[in-house]
Amino acid sequence: MRIGVSSDGSTITESKIVPTSQDFDQGILVLKQTADELSGGEKINVVAGGIPGPLDKGKSMLVTCPQLHGWIQKPLKAELEKAYGTKVYLENDTAIGGIGEAVKGAGAGKKIVAYLAMGTGIGGTRIVDQRVDSNNLGFEPGHQIIMPDGNPCNCGGKGHLEAYVGGSYIEKIYHQRAEDIKDVSIWNEVSKYLAIGLNNTIVHWSPDIVVLGGSVSESIPLEKVQAYLSEFLTIFPQAPDIVKASLGHDGGLYGALELLK
Repeated sequence: MRIGVSSDGSTITESKIVPTSQDFDQGILVLKQTADELSGGEKINVVAGGIPGPLDKGKSMLVTCPQLHGWIQKPLKAELEKAYGTKVYLENDTAIGGIGEAVKGAGAGKKIVAYLAMGTGIGGTRIVDQRVDSNNLGFEPGHQIIMPDGNPCNCGGKGHLEAYVGGSYIEKIYHQRAEDIKDVSIWNEVSKYLAIGLNNTIVHWSPDIVVLGGSVSESIPLEKVQAYLSEFLTIFPQAPDIVKASLGHDGGLYGALELLK
């Protein structure tokens, strides 16, 4: 969990990364204790944050999440409001990271930003005019099907983009963590799968720019992805810029501040 505090609502004063507990109650306790530590005991006036997976329509609890089974259908917003004694605003974690990159990061100055977070799995969001675009249950481009009856995904589906490009799946398929892979042929294959997903995302969302964040994006050869994309994307005269995120771990924290605004 990435936790930060801000004294002015515009900059992150202090931040810290701590392990995420699979136990919901323990997770809430650690969040509160860490925030109190970072704020030096000062009163916390408002809380905003993101969590992986789709939220309910009231953005009060996690509906499903392959990585956090112990947090599903738990009263997340209510428990946080009780712990902090203030209002809490929740969003999908990738949406929060996307807002940060669209406002202060690699997508700054662009009207429509497609953001894909390539970590353990694949998340994504569409940002329009520095806000998460209207949606019903959030955006999940990592669960688009790129291979019918393909690799199993932790969500229960098959052939999803995440099951070919997500960090945990890369490790399962190639028996190496993404950051340790040096084999050009492996990256060539992963880049091709990612380009297929980007093609689909671009023709659906028509963004001005695509920003790739998350740990896997640090290792993937962008020039190879762009080469495949230029081959696949035939309906538009050219592909939008494909760039890597620039805010690192702070992207979600700055996105949370923008959410409050």
